[in-house]
Amino acid sequence: MEWLVLALVAAVAAAFIAWPRNADLLPPSRPATEELRAERQALLAELREIEEDTLAGRITTDDRLAARRALGPRLRQVTEALRDLGEAVEA
Repeated sequence: MEWLVLALVAAVAAAFIAWPRNADLLPPSRPATEELRAERQALLAELREIEEDTLAGRITTDDRLAARRALGPRLRQVTEALRDLGEAVEA
């Protein structure tokens, strides 16, 4: 009898864990998209600032390349995340 009760509890727990939640079924929220857009704009602004600093002679070409290498991967991730959410991303 104990085994039957234990099996029933295990089955109920497995069903509860496997059942999809409402949060899993909803599309991504708009605030997440807005945060990604804001982060992308900030990264682009940093890249523009790096270019301006290079042209003004405040940083060297090597520093410029290092900064672009540091920012590039994150900008790519954010841009791809926005595209995955169906957002139009200008070049």
